[in-house]
Amino acid sequence: MIIYQSGLITLDYDPATDILFINWPDVQDFLVPEIRQALLILVDHIKSYDIKNLLIDSSRASLDIPGTEYKEVIKEFGHNLMQTRLEKMARILTPNSTRENKVEEARQELRFPIPLRTFTDSKEAYSWLKGTLAEPA
Repeated sequence: MIIYQSGLITLDYDPATDILFINWPDVQDFLVPEIRQALLILVDHIKSYDIKNLLIDSSRASLDIPGTEYKEVIKEFGHNLMQTRLEKMARILTPNSTRENKVEEARQELRFPIPLRTFTDSKEAYSWLKGTLAEPA
């Protein structure tokens, strides 16, 4: 069920599994303030619906902002997520290793307490969020 849609993001929520899905778009045409606003809207919906599981697919996303600014946006997003009752978060990896490194740096600097795993496949990510994927040994 679509709970929010704009020119930048669509939030698709499945109440049966309590998973909110967002397919992060190619945001080269958007400015950093628009990206920050979209992330605030995402956090507001997580709070409003008391969502416990989040899946972000960033596999096709590209971002045309410097790595340091990207990391600051991610840290702000992570800090805001820590103010919710989110229990698990899964990400579909982007092919951009620099961006992935910035995400990991931000996670470590924030000491992000929410369990976060990255995947290359959305089916595995859904399984992990639903608790049906075995943890690695």
